[in-house]
Amino acid sequence: MLIFCLYAAFLLGLGVLDARRSRGALAFFVNGRSSGAVHTGFSVMASCIGGSATIGMAGLAWQVGTPAFWWLGSGACGLVLLTLFLARKVRDSEAYTMPEMVAAWLGPGARRLVSFIIIPAWLAILAAQFTAMGKLTVALTGFSPELALVTGAAVIVGYSCLGGQSSVIRSDLPQCLLLLAGILAAALWLLGHNPEPLLALRLEAVNESFGLGRFSYFMLILGGSYVVCPMLFGRVLSSRDTTSAMRGCWLAVFGLLASAALIVALGVLCRGFVPEGTGADDVLASAMALLPPWVGMLLLVSLLSAVLSSADSCIITASTVLCNDVLGRREVGLCRLVTLAFGVCGLLLATRGHGILDLLLMANDIYVCGVVVPVFFAMMMKKGAVHHGFCLAAIVVGGAGGLVSAVSGVPAFGYAGMLLAALAMLCGRFLPPVCRGTCSSVQ
Repeated sequence: MLIFCLYAAFLLGLGVLDARRSRGALAFFVNGRSSGAVHTGFSVMASCIGGSATIGMAGLAWQVGTPAFWWLGSGACGLVLLTLFLARKVRDSEAYTMPEMVAAWLGPGARRLVSFIIIPAWLAILAAQFTAMGKLTVALTGFSPELALVTGAAVIVGYSCLGGQSSVIRSDLPQCLLLLAGILAAALWLLGHNPEPLLALRLEAVNESFGLGRFSYFMLILGGSYVVCPMLFGRVLSSRDTTSAMRGCWLAVFGLLASAALIVALGVLCRGFVPEGTGADDVLASAMALLPPWVGMLLLVSLLSAVLSSADSCIITASTVLCNDVLGRREVGLCRLVTLAFGVCGLLLATRGHGILDLLLMANDIYVCGVVVPVFFAMMMKKGAVHHGFCLAAIVVGGAGGLVSAVSGVPAFGYAGMLLAALAMLCGRFLPPVCRGTCSSVQ
């Protein structure tokens, strides 16, 4: 209880401090564009390594072994593409949010359409983080699951409302360091306790429990969500300059690869330590109960840091997009109210009891197919090179494929949506002007 209270007090105090010295919308939305390479890199890492990449990924490694690496490894690959091809253009745009920047490439009509896809997707991701936060709060405080869920969500929403992007980015560095320290401590103790699971491990990219179909899904859907991501674009837009943005992104790439390897090792070392039959989402919770108290507490704090650093990014991303791109207002007071409203909605969604991975993957299906492909193709070309009508068509058909995939559970629909979205963008770029005009008028 004491550790939770101290952690919450630190975060809320940080929010109050940032609120008192706030420099208006620029600080609340993009941290005053003051982040250096180190803060940018660690903030990107902290945003990526949330509940799914710790609780979920360790459980997956416990089940399938080294192929679980692709949970974050695919994200690192996506981040490489972002860094090589998009980061410079993103930072040079001087936008406040991703949809605002996207309007220059896909047209003004795409701005709100993209926003209406981002908002529910990130609300689902926020609910997944709230679910993880509730489980950790139970372990730290002894509260009932319902009270723990509300308390944990209140802490996240509280300091996010107060300081906005400034508080989120400033807290990411210590949270990321705590995260890595706790996971490393637990892995080292388990290694000393029984190294056999790690020594007997086969290094595999895929195996019988994690086949090529699942690998493709991770690389295209999960990895794709890192290529064009409003949360990560927000970190790039908050950087001091293009050089800081690029260096920060490369730092995050190597950090994600190292973190993925460390979390997989932790999950594998739980074999023989955590009882058979434990659910994937409960592997680390079971391990914490069996570890020595000091190791278990370090691991618990590290997981708390992981969830907090991802959840605050989710809620700020969704609220700033709604204010800036849907309502068209850059007002700090309004954005705080919207952030509070998103927190309440995320809390209500979290009470439905979906698993962490299910919520995350369903949201990603729609977002990656409907937004990532059109935006990436457009930004690889000159501004305005693709006819706006084809851009809108690409978003619609891609999003439809992702929605059908999410509802049916058949990944092929998502892949088809991505392919159709890519074809629409290419047609909009390379069809003769007469054909493009005819097609867009039909749409």
